[in-house]
Amino acid sequence: MFSRLSKTRKALVVFFIALMPLGLINTDYYFMSPGPPYQWEITVEDQLSYDYEGNLYQLTVRRDIANCFVYAWAYIDNSFDLYPKESILPKGVSPSELTQISLQNMKTSENVAIAVALNALGYEVQTEGDGVLVVGILDDSPVKDKLLKEDLIISISGNKNLEYSINSTTQFISLLRTFDIGEVVSITVIRNGEEIQIETQLIEHIEYKNEPMVGFLASTPNERFTFPINVDINTGNVGGPSAGLMMALNVYNKLIESDITNNTVIAGTGTIEIDGSVGPIGGVKQKVIAAKRAGATLILVPTANYEDAKPFKDDETSIIAVETFENALEVISEYSSR
Repeated sequence: MFSRLSKTRKALVVFFIALMPLGLINTDYYFMSPGPPYQWEITVEDQLSYDYEGNLYQLTVRRDIANCFVYAWAYIDNSFDLYPKESILPKGVSPSELTQISLQNMKTSENVAIAVALNALGYEVQTEGDGVLVVGILDDSPVKDKLLKEDLIISISGNKNLEYSINSTTQFISLLRTFDIGEVVSITVIRNGEEIQIETQLIEHIEYKNEPMVGFLASTPNERFTFPINVDINTGNVGGPSAGLMMALNVYNKLIESDITNNTVIAGTGTIEIDGSVGPIGGVKQKVIAAKRAGATLILVPTANYEDAKPFKDDETSIIAVETFENALEVISEYSSR
């Protein structure tokens, strides 16, 4: 009913909701809206580094439980989207635990981004972990009654009968992309000190089109990176893995003498894996809106998110899909040299 009201009437409804105590009552939905763009503060020890005049903005979203006012406002402001709580917060995971998982994902993403940038510059980086720890199961996941919280995944195999050892979530995500949606995979886990195997069918990711997933939240216990030089990115309280691509680009640009931006305002988003591949993210609409508000003339998005970002292209804004870190460098070089 609310969606069929005129914009003026919607505004009046929102206004009256805001005046009522009802407006502060939480709903069963999360909202997503554009967040502030970030230009990371990067420090490098024992190695020459450089400042640059342009911008390589990382794009963010605001995501939180929607109260009645925000729920109503989302029907007026197209930059807000609503999501059922169960699609964001798996059963058995509290909001505070979700926040901690998000911050841990950011820390992992930071390390992987540094590794990708250093690898591209010819440095050797070593990484290892103890597997993939299950920290939550999505409600509609096919592994809901198969995997348990605290299970440790150590290997996966598919239709080609090739078994891959797993030592980190980044490696696990990279391997999942080599399988097909609908394919049945066998996962080996350690549970209560014993190895067991489960079989499950991969489903399409709830946020990323054409991306396979199992359907659980994960972390990497005891993940370790050995870097040849010390690089630190001040990420503050920003969480999630979607900053990976832009963090890698910022580190790379910090360590080379010539500025890849050539004084232009560039923004982007995308996860990064240890092999340099760029993965999909959530909230691409909100992130592109934030980039345009920040004055970005070039916006980089993962290939998997391009169709959702494309409608925001205009004469002042180029939106380009990228698949790898090297691909992103090529796009920036071509654009900034115009």
